[in-house]
Amino acid sequence: MNFASILACLRSKYLRVLVAGSLYILSPGAYAWNATGHREVAVVAWSELSPKAQRAIGLLLKEQTLIPNLQNLPAEEAWMAAALWPDELREQAELSGSAVPPPKTMQQWLHRAQTGEATRRWHFADRDIAKPFNQQPVLGLLEQALAAQIQLLGDASLSQQDRAVALAWVSHLVADAHQPLHTASRQDPARPGQLDAGGNTVTVFDAGRRPPEPLSLHRWWDELPGHARPGTVRFETETARLLRQAQKLNNNEIATPPRHWIEESFTLARDQVYPGLVDDPDKPGAFLIRQDYWLEARDITRARIALAGRRLAFIVQQALRDLY
Repeated sequence: MNFASILACLRSKYLRVLVAGSLYILSPGAYAWNATGHREVAVVAWSELSPKAQRAIGLLLKEQTLIPNLQNLPAEEAWMAAALWPDELREQAELSGSAVPPPKTMQQWLHRAQTGEATRRWHFADRDIAKPFNQQPVLGLLEQALAAQIQLLGDASLSQQDRAVALAWVSHLVADAHQPLHTASRQDPARPGQLDAGGNTVTVFDAGRRPPEPLSLHRWWDELPGHARPGTVRFETETARLLRQAQKLNNNEIATPPRHWIEESFTLARDQVYPGLVDDPDKPGAFLIRQDYWLEARDITRARIALAGRRLAFIVQQALRDLY
């Protein structure tokens, strides 16, 4: 599937799902991969971009003034920092609650991307793992938001600043779509008839932590990339591993529409994330993270980050082709 086909697919689905997305008001307190995970996706993507695309991205981010603290950074560092901005923006601007209807026009999508207003639901697209993927309503606007921002990114009539904003959002949301618990929930035993908000209401204790501390399942998965920062040996070692893994991916896995990525993540949550949990014998209602679960989760995380990086590069390379 080429970029034009993906964009046409996104546009048609964007129109169909707006109404369904507006029905939901519950919003998980979710942040997808942590800062390290988003940076790792950006590093993988950067390695796949052509030098001309890299230069175009560097100029977009250097010349814009809305995303702070990028102007004096090298292009790749600015790219990594821009991928974190949507979460930072949401923390500053999310005061309007979750009941605000989704945007109806591209200008509204752009305005909210610039301000962060009512963007909390942009980061997830939860479905009940007990039901078929395509036969249920969706909680969240991730697919719609990603479709809109990809379209804005590729719009040559927009200003450099507007496209830089869209670039930051595309970078962030592609990564979000590859986190299993941003696409799935299951019924919460403690709240009959309600979902667990992507694992946010599920308590886990990691046996590898001393002392074990209670975390939500969602946060535990968010933190799987660790907390290494760029420039450290640990970060460079892990990104080198991810780059090798990304190089082994089949090109047929890359040029696929975002709904496919979301369904992949949903399937992982349904078949591996939730079934692998073990009841904590000492803490009723909580689950114990054992080493075998951690090892499997680590491998899933690495695979998803590598895929997200390759797919992000493909989308951005095509969307910015008028700039180089």
